[in-house]
This record gives sequence, structure tokens and C-alpha cells, in this order.
Amino acid sequence: MPSLAVAEASNAAFCPSYIPVAVVVGGTSGVGQAMAEALARQTNGRAHIIIVGRNATAAAEILATFPKPTDSDADGWAHEFVQCDALSMASVRAVCASLLSRLKRINFLVITAGGPAGNSLLDCYETPEGLNAHLAMRYFMRYLFTKELLPLLVSAKEMGQHAHVMTVLGAGFGLALRTTDLGLHEAHRNSIKFLQGVFPNIAAIKGIATGVCYNDGLVAHFAAQHPDLAFTHISPGQVLTAGGSEVYLGWLLTPLTWLLNIFKRAISLTQNERAKYMLYALFDADRGLFIRGDHGDIVSAHVFSRDHKPQFDVSSPTAHKKGFLNGVPMKGYGGSDASVAGLIAYTEQVLAAILR
Repeated sequence: MPSLAVAEASNAAFCPSYIPVAVVVGGTSGVGQAMAEALARQTNGRAHIIIVGRNATAAAEILATFPKPTDSDADGWAHEFVQCDALSMASVRAVCASLLSRLKRINFLVITAGGPAGNSLLDCYETPEGLNAHLAMRYFMRYLFTKELLPLLVSAKEMGQHAHVMTVLGAGFGLALRTTDLGLHEAHRNSIKFLQGVFPNIAAIKGIATGVCYNDGLVAHFAAQHPDLAFTHISPGQVLTAGGSEVYLGWLLTPLTWLLNIFKRAISLTQNERAKYMLYALFDADRGLFIRGDHGDIVSAHVFSRDHKPQFDVSSPTAHKKGFLNGVPMKGYGGSDASVAGLIAYTEQVLAAILR
């Protein structure tokens, strides 16, 4: 894995002739914020950076710190905030429609948002649209942002520029994709309600883990659909942030919570340090699918041929083998061609019902 010095040196070499357009979903806190700030510094503000999130006040404070370009060839730069409730697929689609109507391209789509709804070990609930809240934040909104904004990434690639989708979550664990109860509705119904909020919830834990595996399926699906673009699922590792540096297991497990947080802080890096590794991975990809670790290192990768059929062959000898993609074994990848195909069919059905 690259050292921090190697990552910094690689990032410093990023100096495109064009004004890069980056959309950072979840850019008002944590690693997303740090990545947006690092990109602004790296380009000396000579970039069109769009932070998507809920907190307008935090966004204004972040954008105010971005350097502003002074050179005459910086036409087209902008630093802006777009408000979005990522728990709502209708809100996500509306934001995407707005971006599609006014942008000509996107070079980098980075999705980091998780928040309490996506990360809580104690609370598990369904959104007004009927989605498991963990899956809404950790999978469905990421899928929808990617699908809706793909035309702008394709345009960037056709111009000979970077075109990269990065979902920051929990890559490299190789957890198997679910083939039953894909929406975790049964898990939610079977959870012990009177312990919710005071003790780790099994349905919440399943939501956290399932979202991780589904992101493997997400990048595999879109990489097969668009072999000329880059798609990455990456793990940010343990990060010292206001929202992510503490684990809370409920008051019944307070002593264990103390011990876990001591250990977590010992192995964590600051969000700015983690962002440098994430940026290293963002710049270090041409096309294909990448599963990356928390230092930006490639755990496994696969480049589809340009004549690859967009749909996976679910009748192939390896179609049902976990950790195989298009017949190729992939370290740290939890999907199989059949399970990814099933996940995507389910996802499209669910989103169609919500957004009709």
C-alpha cells in the first residue's frame, strides 16, 4: 500500500489542462468534506466543485475556505452547494435533474454520505418511501446518483478527460450479496423493538453490512455497462471526524463502548489524511472496476472489454460463485454475476415504484 508521502506526491502531479468538475455527495462533513477541500487546494481553486448535502451553513463555511483562482485561464471555475435530502429518492432525482440541465460534464462523482441514518448501530427504521434507512443512505441513493448522472461522466470521457465514480464505504471485506430479503424488511419486522436505542439492533447491523456488499454490486454493474469509465468502491478506514470517530452501543454496553472507542482512536487517521489517500485513488484510475483499501491500494480490479455485453451471463459456470466477476476471481469482492443481476433487477423495481 502507498505511504502518505507517495499519495501526496501522486496527488501533486494532478494538473489537468481543463477545469475539472467534481460532485461530492456528503461533502459537508467527514471524508467527503476533506476530499472537496483537498481537491480545491490541489487545483488552487481552479475547479468546479459541487458539494451536495443537507447542511447549508456548514457548506458555506467550507466553501469560504477554498482558494480562488486568479489566473486568466480559469474561466468556468465555481464552488457551490446543492441541498439534498439523500434519504429521499425523490430529492436525489430532483437534484440530478437540475445538474443534468445545467452541466455539460462531470469528471468526478464522489459519494460519501452516510450520516446517523446510515451508520447507527442502534436505530433501524423505514423512510417515508418505504426503504430501510441504512440501505437508503448506503446503497439506493448512491445507485440513483450514479445512474442519473452517468450521461455527464460519459460526456467527460468523450472529451478525453477523467471520468470516475467513487463510492466511499467499506470495500475489501468480500461480504456475500444477499439473495433473499434484499430490502431487509423481514429483518426490520423481526427486530426487538423494546431494545431499540439502548442495545445494538440486529437489523441495523445487517443494514450496515448489507450496504457494503451492495456497493460491490453497484460498481460491478455500472463498470460492465460502461467499460470506458472508472468505478471504485473504496474503504476510508477508521477516521477521526466529529460524526464518525465514536462508536455508541447503547447504555447497556457502556463499558464495551469505552474500550472500543479507545481502540478505534488508536488506529484512526484524521479526515484530512484519509482524504489524501482517497484522492490518490480518485486520480489513479483510467477505466474499469476497482476495489480499494483504506490507503488507496488496489485490492482487486477488472477491466471489461469494450465489446462486453452489458448484462452478466447468469448461466456461466462461475455465475453463482461468490467473489467471481465475469469469470474472474476478485479478492475482496462479495458479488457473483447472478447475485449482482438479482440485486440490480430488485433495485430498478423498487426505484421505479418510488419514482413513478
